[in-house]
Amino acid sequence: MNARRRTPAAGRRINRRLLPLAGAGVAILGLIAAAAFGLGRESGGGPIAWATLDTADVHAMAFAPDDREHLYFGHHGGLLESGDGGRSWQPAPLSGTDAMNVKTATGGRIQVAGHDVYLESIDGGASWQPVPHDLPGLDLHAFAVDPADADHAWTFAVGFGLFETTDAGRHWELRQPGNWGFLAAYRTSDRTALVAAGPEGLVRSIDAGATWEPLAYPGAPLAGGIAAAADGSVLYAATGAGLRHSSDQGQTWAVTAFTGVALALAIAPDDPMDVVLVDDATRFFRSPDGGASWPAP
Repeated sequence: MNARRRTPAAGRRINRRLLPLAGAGVAILGLIAAAAFGLGRESGGGPIAWATLDTADVHAMAFAPDDREHLYFGHHGGLLESGDGGRSWQPAPLSGTDAMNVKTATGGRIQVAGHDVYLESIDGGASWQPVPHDLPGLDLHAFAVDPADADHAWTFAVGFGLFETTDAGRHWELRQPGNWGFLAAYRTSDRTALVAAGPEGLVRSIDAGATWEPLAYPGAPLAGGIAAAADGSVLYAATGAGLRHSSDQGQTWAVTAFTGVALALAIAPDDPMDVVLVDDATRFFRSPDGGASWPAP
């Protein structure tokens, strides 16, 4: 399964990988494209976009770990960066690179992974170096970092399976074969929980990916990522019918006021209600209240 299928639409490539997850016992059926490029465009009193990024595709969002006004947006052509909370965006010092996954950590570390790409910056994105690693392949379609340990992470390598590292990507161990996607991690009690779109639907592991339990279907096929507050108090799912949120760690899901095609999303590091997303028209939105409202900047 190519979890990042790119479908041309109106001259623009948009990440519209809708995964029809149906829960435990029902396999992921594959990828389907959104029916029309205009899906998700709000009118009337709907969400108000802060900016239009105007990139060829949409993949990843990330906050700087110590500054909720500093954001990164990943696309197939590299990174965009905002220093004013998403009101304006500029190219970051990484271009021509498939920034399918963007993960930040304290101390200025940023890791970017994608199609034949695994790069790291230790100076907040000013300079980049390849990550020395032992992965069997570099078609990396999902990535999650342990909120309690920035050196602990998981990735899905297409054709091989789900891998885990405890040394910031230098060495990896296979946890599960098969197709995996949309990884997110959070702390629960004294351990880290990993959420994923797996072969059996939306699932969770509390033993680093060795075993899995089913979670509820979010009510619509996943179109973008899953985001989790560090303490697991809220989870968000970017679907083809809007942004959904869960306050019980994925046991139930509720709709939000955003009903368009939600693709890339992220949560502010110090406020789980402060959520940002980019839709299929590359428009950036920000909600201060967990998706209940999407006001102008």
